[in-house]
Amino acid sequence: MSSQDKPALIGAGPLAGLGAFTIWGIFGLYFKMVSFAVPLEILSHRIIWSAVLTFAMIFALGRRKQLWVLISSAKTIGLLFLSSLLVAGNWVIYIWAVNTGNALEASLGYYIMPLIMLILARIFFAEKLNRVQILSVGICALGVLNLLVSYGHLPWIALSLSSLFGFYGVIRKFVPADPIAGLFVECVLITPIALGYMFWLAAQGEMAFGHTGMTNDLLFIGLGVCTTIPLVLFAYAARNMKFSVLGLMQYLNPTLQFIVAVLVFGETFTSAHMVTYGLVWFGLGIFTWDNLRTVRKNRRNS
Repeated sequence: MSSQDKPALIGAGPLAGLGAFTIWGIFGLYFKMVSFAVPLEILSHRIIWSAVLTFAMIFALGRRKQLWVLISSAKTIGLLFLSSLLVAGNWVIYIWAVNTGNALEASLGYYIMPLIMLILARIFFAEKLNRVQILSVGICALGVLNLLVSYGHLPWIALSLSSLFGFYGVIRKFVPADPIAGLFVECVLITPIALGYMFWLAAQGEMAFGHTGMTNDLLFIGLGVCTTIPLVLFAYAARNMKFSVLGLMQYLNPTLQFIVAVLVFGETFTSAHMVTYGLVWFGLGIFTWDNLRTVRKNRRNS
């Protein structure tokens, strides 16, 4: 067999998935670079420049038809406005967490997110949880309870991040939108709020954009690129690889967040964190094993 006939070790789909989760996993480094601005200004730039970039991509990639389908329905617009508020809440909490020394707890939120989505699937879509899944949720709940006992308060950052994005996923399940067109509509719907805040910030003389140098302004604009590109890569991966493998690959994101928080940001990893993360990783291990077992069983029966 010639070298040209040999199959590729890894296809474009898995490479796109790895790219998406890697960018999301190290995104905290970028937020540290713009930490000279307040979190709401960072969020506003992320919204505004993402709207600009996705608008250009819609025309460049020929997605105008998909956009028209979304904006021609008042119900869809309403649902996307709600989803935009949820994802904006997720974004600003993560930005705040990274820039206040809480990136470690933020990574915990993305670890428990799949299990939060299991619970929401049971509530909103009547999807039944098997015994193994219930066990997984219970073990992770023990991990959260451990931090509650150790620190005297709930890990609200982790719970907020996972819950907001979980509810975001629920809303988007009702609106099977094209990812680029959907993100554009979401950003456009809350752009007036972002612009209003920016004008208010400028009136107070506290806006960083335009007052801290060209390099920092370009970093703000780059927030749109860093928001949109991994979403496009993820959408491509979802269409071109096994969804079960993509689901397992998602744990690369919080793992990288964890590594960055401890090794780069120097956040303290206490014994309480060790117990909590150990329980969460154990619960996710059981959850992953059950998923793989189900996929193999379905493959044999098909």
